[in-house]
Amino acid sequence: MTSLQRMAAPPWLVRDGSTRSQAGVASPVRMPEQNSVAKLARPKANGQSDVARFARFPMAGAGALATIFARSLTRPTGRPSRSSRSSSTDKFQRTRLVTFTGMVAGYAVYYFTRLSFTYVGLAMRSDLGLSMVQLGAISSLFPLAYMNSKFLSGILSDLLGSPVLIFSLGLMCTGVLNIAFSTANTVPMFTLIWLLNGLFQGCGATPCNKMLVNWFPARSRGKWWSSWNASHNMGGFLIPLLAGGLAARFSWRAGMFGPGVIALVAGVLALLFMKDSPEKLGLPSAEEWAAPRFATSNEAKVEEKEADEAPEDEKLWKQLLRNKFLWCMAAMHFFIYFIRQGVLNWAHFYIMDEFGVPAMEATARVSGFELGGLLGCIVAGQVSDWLISRYPQRGAAGLRAQVMVVYSLAAAAAVFSLWVGPPIALLQWASMAAFGFAIYGPQTLITMTGVETVPRRAAATAGGLLAYPAQLGSMCAGLPFALLVQNYGWGGFFPSLIGLSLVSAAVIVPTLNTPSYWQARHGWKK
Repeated sequence: MTSLQRMAAPPWLVRDGSTRSQAGVASPVRMPEQNSVAKLARPKANGQSDVARFARFPMAGAGALATIFARSLTRPTGRPSRSSRSSSTDKFQRTRLVTFTGMVAGYAVYYFTRLSFTYVGLAMRSDLGLSMVQLGAISSLFPLAYMNSKFLSGILSDLLGSPVLIFSLGLMCTGVLNIAFSTANTVPMFTLIWLLNGLFQGCGATPCNKMLVNWFPARSRGKWWSSWNASHNMGGFLIPLLAGGLAARFSWRAGMFGPGVIALVAGVLALLFMKDSPEKLGLPSAEEWAAPRFATSNEAKVEEKEADEAPEDEKLWKQLLRNKFLWCMAAMHFFIYFIRQGVLNWAHFYIMDEFGVPAMEATARVSGFELGGLLGCIVAGQVSDWLISRYPQRGAAGLRAQVMVVYSLAAAAAVFSLWVGPPIALLQWASMAAFGFAIYGPQTLITMTGVETVPRRAAATAGGLLAYPAQLGSMCAGLPFALLVQNYGWGGFFPSLIGLSLVSAAVIVPTLNTPSYWQARHGWKK
């Protein structure tokens, strides 16, 4: 077909600007609006078309043609148009990115209000004349409140179905309490406000667990979850600069007031822009959206069926409590936090006492922990995702558990290197960075993998349950290690840490081939 012929031809006779048939003429494309008309206009064996016959009876012919046109225009096409699918995909990706950014930034701000007291305590002591015992009393009830808050916020997120509401309101409340703390003057008031702060601090992590499950498909969830987990490190890195800087520049009250204002503003923004789930916006679920990219088209139907067959609340609780994988993850969580807090509490004392290093330099040598932890959590998510994609026939939760075992063994090696290595600043910094890398891997994966073995509607509750042993581990790391160092010295401290690292790996060995909840529901076999 020449250029002039192509310009003169009707649109449905040209497939595109360059397509030709074998005969050199464009093959007609069957358009729903023209198919019936073309069939009518096609000559019959007697040389007369249906249109010509209809012309003999104008009214009947017009009625028949009108019926044909109506049917052709209203006939379903079988799938949404490309522009509709593209618009839906763009909205899904844009909203998901905004929500994920809110999770990362918002949880980092939670760390601002959680750790601000730690970095203004010295300024409070000099300004108000508080003793170390009084400072300790102010924060003594915080861990207990925080531990219960995580569990309760998880239940509320699942019951209300609105993790964004819990997340944003909790953030605003912690901001208000930080501001209130900056105006208080007595130890009982400080203690009460900080206790209330602990009750709202738990509104950060478990709602984020719920949103991560809602917005990200299982096969790529590891990298997104680990990237969100990096907000721990971001908040931990920035708060000394923010609260400590304001306290040094102005006063301890400014060091508490500044993070409080930031949290209040961040909570309002989170409430306005973050979204609970794609389904609430009329979009496909994360698994449905990802099905053409990662899996077969049947997975979208299966996900929808799974949502319709959600278990009742009583049955759901029984399912959670009988989940052996969750119990193994809980045990590992206890040991990981026990080891983590033990090293963080005592490593700088070891460097100071054993090698005569000044306090500031000892603190600098252990500072590699957060940087190593940032890399460790990201790598853990990426590697576990890769294993699931590489071995789809194996248990997905078990593959992530295998990554945790390797990380726990690496933690034991890092503790050993800190113990026996020469007292060179760079080497001790590298040992602490290696320990941070190794400990943040399972710390990231434990909750994520646990929620992948339960129904989606119970994700936040499962995350809250797994928070209990972690906080218990942190609380137990103080006195036992103090008595250990006092009675047996560093020669008893470090072997105990190494042994606990090995135990943390051993407790999850029975889970190394465990399927995810989706796999278990849909015919997975060992």
